[in-house]
Amino acid sequence: MCGNPTRITGFFYDSHHKNRDRFNSIHVDGRDSDRVDEEFVATIISMYGEDSDVFRVRVAGEFPKSLPDSFIPVEWAEKASEAPAPVIERVFRVDIGVDVARYGDDSSVICPVLDSILQEAPDIYHHNDTMEITGYTVQTIKRYARAHEWAGIHVKIDCDGLGVGVYDRLTELKEQVVAEVEEERRARYEDAEPEDTPPAFELDVVECHFGGEGGTISDKDPIEFKNSTGLMWGAVREALRTGAIKLWRDDKQISQLSNRRYTVNSDGKIELERKEAMKKRGLSSPDIADALALALHNPQTSDWSID
Repeated sequence: MCGNPTRITGFFYDSHHKNRDRFNSIHVDGRDSDRVDEEFVATIISMYGEDSDVFRVRVAGEFPKSLPDSFIPVEWAEKASEAPAPVIERVFRVDIGVDVARYGDDSSVICPVLDSILQEAPDIYHHNDTMEITGYTVQTIKRYARAHEWAGIHVKIDCDGLGVGVYDRLTELKEQVVAEVEEERRARYEDAEPEDTPPAFELDVVECHFGGEGGTISDKDPIEFKNSTGLMWGAVREALRTGAIKLWRDDKQISQLSNRRYTVNSDGKIELERKEAMKKRGLSSPDIADALALALHNPQTSDWSID
């Protein structure tokens, strides 16, 4: 038999463990092979660390640990939360992630990020229907349109569940919202010089899906994600790893970001822990973290690059 040690159950795993006496086991470490590119090894170490399951499976040729890894190290989330806020002279882009819940223990979250580098305080709602969340989203759009008049606003909504209702209604309201913002600006800048007048208001409403197709975050990423949940959270992870974003300081958000686990599946792809499994471990749904992931998500970019 020949294979990558991706699972800690099954016939191949047993041949190297409880049934080892029946086999002649041979282990190949990628670092000792001239068929493995050194840059590949260095990239894995840089992105995931030598103690990660990604490194164990894809480089060292070892079986995963018995317990899954946390996808985002808590120290990365803490560092990004405690970092000084970047100075932005003029904001040119506002991304707003909208994760929609209705009733029960989950929360609906509207999360704004400025120029992809500064997360502002999200709005968190409980026990609201989709029309109320749509109204709150419209309020957020208008608030940021006033605060950052040179910025285009991009609203990303999870449409796998209740969010599709918010997306549909907000799409219907888009022209009205744009017209109201433009009318307000015309009154404010009636006597201003052209160079001092902000550009036409740009509002983009984006349909997103956590259950969509997977892939890699960038062309240089050596690891694929099973689905778009991994891609979205992978973008957050990479922003935190590289120090590219300043997070709003909140212990609940830090907990949500750092408590989600991942495994390397039999195809060698990263698969994030499902929310149902998290709740079985006594954790709440990562609604704030999901809204942040939506805000950083850009489904129109083919290489999933944060840059």
